[in-house]
Amino acid sequence: MIRENIRVVNSTGLHARPAATLIKTVKKYDASVTLVNNGKEVVLKGLMSVLGAGVKGNSNIEIICDGADELDAMSEIKGLFASGFGEKE
Repeated sequence: MIRENIRVVNSTGLHARPAATLIKTVKKYDASVTLVNNGKEVVLKGLMSVLGAGVKGNSNIEIICDGADELDAMSEIKGLFASGFGEKE
Protein backbone atom coordinates (compact mmCIF):
# COMPACT_ATOMS: atom_id res chain seq x y z
CA MET A 1 0.00 0.00 0.00
CA ILE A 2 1.29 3.45 -0.90
CA ARG A 3 -0.02 6.88 0.09
CA GLU A 4 0.65 10.23 -1.53
CA ASN A 5 -0.49 13.73 -0.67
CA ILE A 6 -1.52 15.44 -3.88
CA ARG A 7 -2.37 19.03 -4.70
CA VAL A 8 -5.47 19.62 -6.84
CA VAL A 9 -4.07 22.31 -9.12
CA ASN A 10 -7.08 22.96 -11.33
CA SER A 11 -9.26 25.71 -9.88
CA THR A 12 -12.56 23.88 -10.49
CA GLY A 13 -11.64 20.72 -8.57
CA LEU A 14 -12.95 17.29 -9.52
CA HIS A 15 -16.10 18.07 -11.47
CA ALA A 16 -17.58 15.68 -14.05
CA ARG A 17 -14.91 15.76 -16.79
CA PRO A 18 -11.79 15.31 -14.63
CA ALA A 19 -13.67 12.83 -12.43
CA ALA A 20 -14.49 10.74 -15.52
CA THR A 21 -10.84 10.88 -16.62
CA LEU A 22 -9.73 9.78 -13.15
CA ILE A 23 -12.13 6.80 -13.10
CA LYS A 24 -11.09 5.75 -16.62
CA THR A 25 -7.48 5.71 -15.40
CA VAL A 26 -8.26 3.87 -12.15
CA LYS A 27 -10.11 1.12 -14.04
CA LYS A 28 -6.98 0.28 -16.06
CA TYR A 29 -5.31 -1.07 -12.93
CA ASP A 30 -5.98 -3.95 -10.56
CA ALA A 31 -4.97 -1.85 -7.55
CA SER A 32 -7.67 -0.46 -5.28
CA VAL A 33 -7.58 3.36 -5.23
CA THR A 34 -8.93 5.41 -2.32
CA LEU A 35 -9.23 9.18 -2.20
CA VAL A 36 -9.12 10.95 1.17
CA ASN A 37 -10.56 14.48 1.30
CA ASN A 38 -11.03 16.29 4.63
CA GLY A 39 -10.83 12.98 6.51
CA LYS A 40 -13.49 11.32 4.32
CA GLU A 41 -12.26 8.16 2.56
CA VAL A 42 -13.87 7.23 -0.75
CA VAL A 43 -12.96 4.11 -2.74
CA LEU A 44 -12.86 5.16 -6.38
CA LYS A 45 -15.15 2.79 -8.27
CA GLY A 46 -17.31 5.05 -10.39
CA LEU A 47 -18.05 8.64 -11.33
CA MET A 48 -20.43 9.21 -8.43
CA SER A 49 -17.83 8.10 -5.89
CA VAL A 50 -15.44 10.80 -7.15
CA LEU A 51 -18.09 13.50 -7.33
CA GLY A 52 -19.34 12.52 -3.86
CA ALA A 53 -15.89 13.21 -2.40
CA GLY A 54 -16.47 16.93 -3.00
CA VAL A 55 -12.91 17.79 -3.98
CA LYS A 56 -12.51 21.54 -4.44
CA GLY A 57 -9.92 23.22 -6.61
CA ASN A 58 -6.58 24.28 -5.15
CA SER A 59 -6.92 21.85 -2.24
CA ASN A 60 -4.86 18.94 -0.93
CA ILE A 61 -6.04 15.34 -0.95
CA GLU A 62 -4.48 11.97 -0.23
CA ILE A 63 -4.51 9.06 -2.69
CA ILE A 64 -4.01 5.49 -1.44
CA CYS A 65 -3.20 2.72 -3.92
CA ASP A 66 -3.14 -0.91 -2.82
CA GLY A 67 -2.48 -3.85 -5.12
CA ALA A 68 -0.05 -5.53 -7.48
CA ASP A 69 0.25 -2.53 -9.84
CA GLU A 70 -0.07 0.20 -7.19
CA LEU A 71 3.13 2.00 -8.24
CA ASP A 72 2.03 2.30 -11.87
CA ALA A 73 -1.46 3.42 -10.84
CA MET A 74 -0.10 6.05 -8.45
CA SER A 75 2.33 7.36 -11.05
CA GLU A 76 -0.39 7.89 -13.65
CA ILE A 77 -2.83 9.39 -11.13
CA LYS A 78 -0.18 11.85 -9.89
CA GLY A 79 0.44 12.87 -13.50
CA LEU A 80 -3.25 13.59 -14.05
CA PHE A 81 -3.43 15.84 -10.99
CA ALA A 82 -0.12 17.58 -11.82
CA SER A 83 -1.40 18.42 -15.31
CA GLY A 84 -4.70 19.77 -13.93
CA PHE A 85 -6.45 17.12 -16.04
CA GLY A 86 -5.54 19.20 -19.11
CA GLU A 87 -7.87 22.04 -18.15
CA LYS A 88 -6.98 25.65 -18.88
CA GLU A 89 -6.82 27.88 -15.85
